[in-house]
Amino acid sequence: MKLDSTRSYKDAAQYYDAFANNSDLGFFQTMAKRIGGPILELACGTGRVLLKLAEQGYEIVGIDATSEMLDIANRKARELGDEITNRITLHQGDIANFDLKRKFPLIIIPSSFKFNLTTEKQLECLESVKRHLDDGGIFILDHYPSALKPVHDEWKQGPSKLSDGTKVSRTLTSHCDYSEQIQRFTAAYEIEFLNGVKDAFVTSNAQSLIFERER
Repeated sequence: MKLDSTRSYKDAAQYYDAFANNSDLGFFQTMAKRIGGPILELACGTGRVLLKLAEQGYEIVGIDATSEMLDIANRKARELGDEITNRITLHQGDIANFDLKRKFPLIIIPSSFKFNLTTEKQLECLESVKRHLDDGGIFILDHYPSALKPVHDEWKQGPSKLSDGTKVSRTLTSHCDYSEQIQRFTAAYEIEFLNGVKDAFVTSNAQSLIFERER
């Protein structure tokens, strides 16, 4: 079976923000203030980080592989008004292979470098970053230490309540293949709408395992 690092983000884009960990926002806001813009964010998703930086006044460009996530980012930007929207440019594309024909003093990848599933893709991504980074610019690459992950794991998240009253829970199951340096996820979603109607679906995802010696 072909590995896919985007499937769950296509299938469950509308529920991504309900489970997002925003503990890193302050760090990226501080770094943006220190370095300035324009800023390039790779794997920007629904705009979790991107929109906060745009609200700070920075021009920011985002790239993401999934149209479903970008659609949500666009909607959220429009809800913030034209002043914010005009600072944002979004592109659908591969973060390992892109050419924007411009450079940036700050490029960030908040926790999504792991979706480059092979060493080749990871190196291509870093080469693309290098081509787009100003001389003396800063590249911030954030990822989780893979050595801390158990071989098998299962945990539940939620319920989280959306703005329309919908309640969403999910059960995540993961398996780590350390020989292939791949972590596979299954996510089982349970949704209860405000009118009492319930729904459920299962999706999956894969990400690379990057060890301390590779950093």
